[in-house]
Parts: sequence; structure tokens; C-alpha cells
Amino acid sequence: MMARRMDVLNAQQKRAAEILATNDYHQLSMGQVAEEVGISQATLYRWKNDKHFIRYQNEVAERWMEQFLAETYVHLKGMVRTGRSESAKVKAIELVLKNRGKLTDVQKVEATVEDRRSNAAIAEEIEELKKQLEE
Repeated sequence: MMARRMDVLNAQQKRAAEILATNDYHQLSMGQVAEEVGISQATLYRWKNDKHFIRYQNEVAERWMEQFLAETYVHLKGMVRTGRSESAKVKAIELVLKNRGKLTDVQKVEATVEDRRSNAAIAEEIEELKKQLEE
């Protein structure tokens, strides 16, 4: 699917989308991105509204985040092992366990209700309620 979208975009559009998708902390301004690619800033803004450009940029960002995930795991492991406080260690452990599917926030509540009234007592109460409705 990405191959089809990539065929629609020219080399400058692809390069601009790649820069925007990987521009950590907005190190480059829109003007700098446009200059790097060799286009006007107005052209870059127009491309940012193009559905093919947006999809390609999002796909590049997804791949970039996959690479970032490994770095995140390294930091989490470090926090678990050398966290400055016990609460930081516990939070890091919780994040690791949740990510691995070993810990969930789901709470199961079970309630059992027993009604020890006899059928006759229930029938009597029903009749009483019917009378109250008629009043």
C-alpha cells in the first residue's frame, strides 16, 4: 500500500515528509524544511494538506517510533534497576508489565444477591405494590 502512495509523491515531497516525520523537538522550522528540500514554504504548507503526503508522513513516523521503542525499553530497564526512588522503580515496573500484557487495569467485581423470602411472601409484596399503584 505504501508503494502506491510513494509513486504519487515526487522525491522532494518524500524528503519533506521524512524530515517532518522525524523532526524531533521541531529542530527545524517549516522554512528550514522548505529550504532543505528546495521549495517555498507555501508549497510545503500546501503539501501538508495533501492526503498522500499526510499518509506517507504518518507511515514514516510509525517506522520512526518503532525504532524509538527499543530506546524506550532501555530507559525503562534502567529506571527499574537504578531508579532514584522506590516509587519511580515501581512505576517503571508497572509500565513494563502493562506493556508486556502481564498487568491490566481491569478489576472484576462479583456480587451474589440472595433473596430468602418465600414465594408466598413475594406474591404478597407484589399484591401490596399493585394496590399502591391503584391509589
